[in-house]
Amino acid sequence: MALLPIPRESLSQIITTNLPTPAQYATYWGRTSREQYAFLFESFGVSFLGVFVCYFLSFAVGQFVATILGMVAAFWVLLGPELKAYQRNWELTGGRDLVDPWNDDGDVEPEDKRGLYGAFYFGRISHVRVVENPNSSTEEEYFLDEFDDYSMETDEMERINGLPYKLRLRVTDQSGAENPRELQVHARMSEEYLGLEEGMPVCAVLLSTSQKFDTLAGLTDFCVPDAGPCWVGDYPYLDRPVIEKFLVKDTELWETLREEGRGLWDVDNLDDYFQDN
Repeated sequence: MALLPIPRESLSQIITTNLPTPAQYATYWGRTSREQYAFLFESFGVSFLGVFVCYFLSFAVGQFVATILGMVAAFWVLLGPELKAYQRNWELTGGRDLVDPWNDDGDVEPEDKRGLYGAFYFGRISHVRVVENPNSSTEEEYFLDEFDDYSMETDEMERINGLPYKLRLRVTDQSGAENPRELQVHARMSEEYLGLEEGMPVCAVLLSTSQKFDTLAGLTDFCVPDAGPCWVGDYPYLDRPVIEKFLVKDTELWETLREEGRGLWDVDNLDDYFQDN
């Protein structure tokens, strides 16, 4: 797996640390009708009980504070996804600053106290299966071919026990490397993942408290350009239009990503490639 350090300025564009992106906001609205109904039910409960409680709270804390809290509760259907996405973004960095990997600025603090360093993380898919839960053994895995007619709306496993199928994705080094390193992740199964194949190159952003990236502090969702592009992950940490722009404009990044794959892609114009997919 190739690691290319990212300057702080670029990293702050790729990873959203402030206001959530539209994709992040939409995640908490729900991707299926079941999730959307659950969110609407939650919003109704928060709004009804919140306004009711704030009415009595106004006698204790004053009308102004109670009115503000009541407005938040009343409009939870709009504010809820925003606040949840903002919290999720904060959890990725833990409130720590993003740091430039090449410049210590004369900082005398220990390396792991300065903040988070970021790097593009390139590898290739070495294993892709579907499992019932992340703890399933290899004998309990399913091939993607068995899910040709799958959709999140009709997930049989979710209908039976309330938990959907999971995608198991394993990323590794180039096949010629000795002692290849592997990274395994799980994500909720989606029909968008049916085009994934072993050998496809993947891109993600890795965060670490070490300039040498000896420790893992955070990992974003994966981009698989050869499958759509397809984005693998339960939450879109990356600003997707920005990361696509980086891959299109930076020849070094694109070539490194291509080298990690199973071979040269028959793509002459990267702008047309991402636009068409």
